[in-house]
Amino acid sequence: MFEFSLRQVALCGQQPGEEPGELAAPPSDLTAVIGTVGDQFRDSFTRLCLYLARTHDEAPQTRTDDTVVIGTEYGNTEALARLQRRAETDGRMLSAKHFPNATSSSASAFVNIGIGATGRNLTLNGGLLTPVLAIWQALLALAVDRSSISKVLIGDVYSPEALLDAGLASHGLRCRSGLTHATFARGTEFRAEFDFTPDDDETAAPGGRIGSVPSEDRNGAFVTAEFLTSIRTLEVGEQAVLTCRGPLARRGVLTVTRQTIDTADHGGRGE
Repeated sequence: MFEFSLRQVALCGQQPGEEPGELAAPPSDLTAVIGTVGDQFRDSFTRLCLYLARTHDEAPQTRTDDTVVIGTEYGNTEALARLQRRAETDGRMLSAKHFPNATSSSASAFVNIGIGATGRNLTLNGGLLTPVLAIWQALLALAVDRSSISKVLIGDVYSPEALLDAGLASHGLRCRSGLTHATFARGTEFRAEFDFTPDDDETAAPGGRIGSVPSEDRNGAFVTAEFLTSIRTLEVGEQAVLTCRGPLARRGVLTVTRQTIDTADHGGRGE
């Protein structure tokens, strides 16, 4: 069991019906917020992570012990694919010195450096269970006094390579690019309980579900944003349940109960 307060939730993503892939209309102030230095190494996923971390919460003026958890199925796939294509075109062996920061976890490093966070820096891929696993890790950092703030970024920006891979096992879910950014703080506003016990129900459809309502999206950003936004409307004693299922009866269940009403103004631009 974990106790926490939720400071803000923000979502940036494609609308239903948009063609899968890059965001057709990224934030208009993206360049103004994150600049262009290092763009030869930063893919769209990394840029959007950094943008959300810088705009949808109070910007710290000094270094902090904040933890950053990025939950993503494909992460920096675009950058990794670009590295391989460039090596093939240039006739060179693959080497990080030719394309620094093209690693599966480089986005979290960019975010930590970009906001001055010195706490845990974690990138995880739990497949369709990623939303529950990422929130679990964020709250764990608060519970063990590693950080007083945990920032979570969940989602994907689908490169052509990611779309091809997702299509191999689509589970009937659509691929919309998007990221959710949430900030968790120490507090007693909510209580969270996690359950990762397989229920042996191999007939259950993979994907996310809030209560009994399934999500149509493979990308966990959308169900995460909807769930975290919904818990802010709970009355004291009420609960909300997020269930994420993967193949082979794997599942992660997050049950959140409101314990108190937090009347403090936490600031930040995201709601």
